[in-house]
Amino acid sequence: MSTPKQYARGLPRRRGDRGSASVELVLLAPVLVLALMLMVAAGRQVSAALITRDAASAAARAASLQRDAASARAQARATAERELAGRGLACASSHASVDATRFGAGGTVSVEVACTVTVIDLGGLGGQHTLRASASSPIDPYKGRTP
Repeated sequence: MSTPKQYARGLPRRRGDRGSASVELVLLAPVLVLALMLMVAAGRQVSAALITRDAASAAARAASLQRDAASARAQARATAERELAGRGLACASSHASVDATRFGAGGTVSVEVACTVTVIDLGGLGGQHTLRASASSPIDPYKGRTP
């Protein structure tokens, strides 16, 4: 086997790519960890928003099954609190407002749920964020009628 002329003249010989994979791993590892942390934080935020939306839907449905507006308001608030706590969303404060002005046969009941969570619980750095969701549910048009 013959050697190239540059090596024969005493020029320094290149080492090739030995060790470059280790350097690339050291440089890319923090970027990969940061990307993973961002994906986890985004997933937790989406999950919290979906839990809040489900709590609003469940509260509106529970309110629509009641006989009068006062019990509909109470049932909606209790259902929203139960759903938020039962699904593991740690609300620092929560509130469910119920619109039962059209409560009656064929009407609707609307519920808005607000849950304030600390951003650290969602995978962020700090502060608080309020998640809001609303839902409406129709009331049975034949409610209150006797056969």
